[in-house]
Amino acid sequence: MSLFNRIRKRWFDDTGPDCVGLESEPWLNARDVELHTTPYLVVDLETDGLDLRKNRILSVGAVRVSNRQLSYSSSFYRILRHGGRLRGDSLLIHGLMPSELAKGDVAANVLRSLCHWGKECVWIGFHAGFDAQLLQNAFKQELKWRVRPNMVNIAEFLPMLVHDVADNENTLEYWASHFKLDPMGRHNALGDATITAELLLIVLAKARAADISTWADLYARHKSWAQVRQHLSPVF
Repeated sequence: MSLFNRIRKRWFDDTGPDCVGLESEPWLNARDVELHTTPYLVVDLETDGLDLRKNRILSVGAVRVSNRQLSYSSSFYRILRHGGRLRGDSLLIHGLMPSELAKGDVAANVLRSLCHWGKECVWIGFHAGFDAQLLQNAFKQELKWRVRPNMVNIAEFLPMLVHDVADNENTLEYWASHFKLDPMGRHNALGDATITAELLLIVLAKARAADISTWADLYARHKSWAQVRQHLSPVF
């Protein structure tokens, strides 16, 4: 193999889903599937900050939703192995001690396990773009896999299906309080994933009541709603 091809393979070729032991990407494209019979993997990450370029995933929590039911007995929670110091403010939020992180699991193994645990599911998150980007960074760094997980952001749909709220109020804390969901474990990846899964069930129930049966229909309805919302917004 020529030097150019070796360099090209090292820097531009990705390993593909075989790096996690799968023949295809584990997540389904939501726009291709039905709302109410599709299995879901609800994912949440705890990090040491909000800078997408340099902050790390500290822990991963996930739960499954199937047949419009949350499986409380089946969950995924891993702490990733990290060394070094943590910022005091991030330590207060996620509560993970340096000693716990030092004994955590190898990041590449956690990513492989998550992919196997969530294969053939639609992946869900709350403000999921942040989690998807961090997972993209981790896949690239740990497994040399250049891929961005296809994740549905259910925060988009709650204001349309329940009631409108300002963008800065469309938070997990707001909706957990509004629906009186159990806040136990907040700022723990598994606790936040569980609350997000409960919100997913609410989204599915509201969509069913509105006679929406596919994600494609829900996205189309949301697009129309967002256009009307923007048109009616006051201009100062």
